[in-house]
Amino acid sequence: MTHTAQTEAPADTPAPTAPSGASPRLPATPSLTTRTGTTNDTGNTTNRAKNGTTAQRPASDAASKPATTPTSTPQPAVHSMTGYAHRSAETPLGRLDLEIRAVNSRFTDLHFRLGDDCRPLEPRLRAAITSRVRRGKVECRMSLHPLGSEGDGRIDTARLAQLVELVRQVQEVVPGARPPAVSEYLRWLQNPEAGPMGASAGAQPPDDDTLWQHAAPLVDDCLADFQASRAREGAQLATLLREQAARMAELAGRLRPHLPTLHAAAENRLFERLNRAVDRLSLNIPPEETLARVRQEISLLSLKDDITEELDRLDTHLEAMDQALAAGGPVGKRLDFLSQELNREANTIASKSIALSITDTALALKLHIEQVREQVQNLE
Repeated sequence: MTHTAQTEAPADTPAPTAPSGASPRLPATPSLTTRTGTTNDTGNTTNRAKNGTTAQRPASDAASKPATTPTSTPQPAVHSMTGYAHRSAETPLGRLDLEIRAVNSRFTDLHFRLGDDCRPLEPRLRAAITSRVRRGKVECRMSLHPLGSEGDGRIDTARLAQLVELVRQVQEVVPGARPPAVSEYLRWLQNPEAGPMGASAGAQPPDDDTLWQHAAPLVDDCLADFQASRAREGAQLATLLREQAARMAELAGRLRPHLPTLHAAAENRLFERLNRAVDRLSLNIPPEETLARVRQEISLLSLKDDITEELDRLDTHLEAMDQALAAGGPVGKRLDFLSQELNREANTIASKSIALSITDTALALKLHIEQVREQVQNLE
């Protein structure tokens, strides 16, 4: 037997009765399934939450355990994978510039763009970033501008004369040597270490420990700004997710009280169809056997169409989402899994729909779940 088009039935639909003189018709029976709640642990927990009550621990258990004083420990914040920070600092070695930016990624993906003097610091920078970032594509840029490298826009004529003399000596030894271009002279003047006079023309490059000693405070401050920007965006995303979860809970809560009425109307429609089928068929079957078989079929169909368990699991997943957001930390992957479970429950509700209101609710749930899945992809 198949269902006909889904239509709303009034709440007080009378049970059909068999007219006198007709072939044995099937008497209407009350709903064969109880839909006030499920018997599994998930349903019990959800029903208690909807009724505003919580499970009370037995007095014996409460007395056997010593009272504990709650401690106020700050909860970790929910971070977005997107962030940006930039810091500069004047040090005895010169000006240090540090820039950190991050975008979404399934894993932790670090990229470094370091100047020649800062390349030895990559392992320490990597350790500092990975200690704070759990997921995301992070790009780190760091450069050191030595003292006097930027100058005041004037050419050091004494140094330029030294460079010209060095080039003349090279051409005496190698007559066919090509003279440097003007851009080469300017680059050597700006960066003496890269010129032909080498490190003798400027200060020796700092060793790794000395450079890190001056860079470590800058790295800490820049990472603090970076984490603050990710926390601000994460808080906004958490607010949006809670709003979507509240709307989904409201949709499920509005639908739940109407389920008994909807199922009773669907069963009445099924009885009417069966009665008409019995009237058309001349079967030599005792009415008692026919009624028993019909009751069995209706019971099976009612169990298949019942969505109470799906609504209970939906509420459980929404509660788990709220707990994950309250706990903070890297919750992106967990929320992504919960959104998949929510979508599975919405699909099941839609497939079991026996009324237009259930179909509309399932479609609205899927819309909110899709918005949740999009926002969850931005969380760490």
